[in-house]
Amino acid sequence: MQFSETDRYCESGTGSFTVSHIAYGPYGYIREIDATFERYCSGSTLPVRGELHARMPEPPAELAVGMDLDTTGTVDTRTGEITVGGEVTCNKPARITLTASAYQTQKRGTASGSQEDLLVLCEPGAPVPWTASFTSNIDPTASFQPGAAVLRGIGRADDRDYPASVDTGFQSADITLVRS
Repeated sequence: MQFSETDRYCESGTGSFTVSHIAYGPYGYIREIDATFERYCSGSTLPVRGELHARMPEPPAELAVGMDLDTTGTVDTRTGEITVGGEVTCNKPARITLTASAYQTQKRGTASGSQEDLLVLCEPGAPVPWTASFTSNIDPTASFQPGAAVLRGIGRADDRDYPASVDTGFQSADITLVRS
């Protein structure tokens, strides 16, 4: 600790700083602190003493995001491109990056594809819809057809108030692809 006044400085010496109470919020946010200090400047027999009492505002909420998958998608039978989707939710504004993938087991093989890095701007208050379109790009030996398939998704967002990334958790749903 350093103390100074106009032309006087106390940069070296001995002392103590005692924290009698401290309460934390998320990620080290200090919500409350009570402390006392005592400092003897070099050559001085009189200490500088004081107290610190601080109560901070409530910390911002930690980001929470969620995702639901639609159970119906469409398929363009000429190109094999499917369009699938769902909704994301958040408790505060967030930029959610989604990855959606689907696979469909067929008699002659498996159609399997994905779309990564789909950006969804989420605002709290109502679910935000999203869609992704892709062909069988993981295993292009088969193309998607009308019928049963499996859709998987996961989303990730950075909490703008804390040094943390949050994900929606891995979601999986049986879906029906219908001709578009």
